[in-house]
Amino acid sequence: MLVRRWLDEAGIHDPVLRQCYTMCVRQLHTCDDGRAGWWGLRPAPAALRPYAAALFAHGCTVDRHCDTGPVQERLRRLDEYRHASFAALESGSADPVLHAMAHTYRAFDLPRSLLEHGFAAMRSEIDMPQPATYEDWQRWATGISGTPAIVLTLVLYSGALGPWQPMVRELGELYQLTDVLCDLADDLAQGRLWLPAEDFDLFGVRVTDFLARRWSPAAAELIAFEADRVQRRLPELVAALEASPAGSWARAMSCHCTLLVDLVRAAGAELLHHPVRPPVAALVEVWKNQWRAAIPC
Repeated sequence: MLVRRWLDEAGIHDPVLRQCYTMCVRQLHTCDDGRAGWWGLRPAPAALRPYAAALFAHGCTVDRHCDTGPVQERLRRLDEYRHASFAALESGSADPVLHAMAHTYRAFDLPRSLLEHGFAAMRSEIDMPQPATYEDWQRWATGISGTPAIVLTLVLYSGALGPWQPMVRELGELYQLTDVLCDLADDLAQGRLWLPAEDFDLFGVRVTDFLARRWSPAAAELIAFEADRVQRRLPELVAALEASPAGSWARAMSCHCTLLVDLVRAAGAELLHHPVRPPVAALVEVWKNQWRAAIPC
């Protein structure tokens, strides 16, 4: 089994830890249709895949606590899992995902504040029907994707981010904006809207019309504005990160975001009715160099 070889490469020999990390890998197959596990693990070298799996599995579990049920029930579940997560950092856990996550944080000396930022963002997601301003949106996106991007790259590149950390965080935020655009239809079906209210005012788009999936020229301008936010900033970030340990990862992330944004632009009114999902072959083309660098895994 490949996971056993990854654990051997990582130097994880404790039987309990091996079982916990194996459970994390298995759990990823049920998370987000397996997409998070597939695209998240393959660029990582074998010795780092167990740790990446633990981080992704923990994030997927947090997502599940926030996605269903009444608001107060979601808050209760999230707060309980937050408490259990920090307790695991102190003394481990009987829960395999929490135990592996805590071991990963200790192994790479990851700051506890990064975990706290992620939980705070998820809590605000439950409480906030729609961000009022782009600054509000950024604070949410930092915890949802910016901070996890930092955590992942600290693991992949042995904590050697230094002055590049803010740029990695911003690249994660831009990926989150891309993801919001791709998932508009799914979010609208649940009465959620993660684009800033001030942008709707800017283009004269009524939120109620958008929630009712009514497309208009103004709505098209709004979507183009958000897409431009991503594509305008990506080249600058990639250039700034080129000399960093995460340079090749940043290029792949940029290509990934560009692929998705191009599909968002092409979707037009269908964007409000069907989520954007890129062809697998296109994603393989984006990430193949990262995967080859990780071979054999």
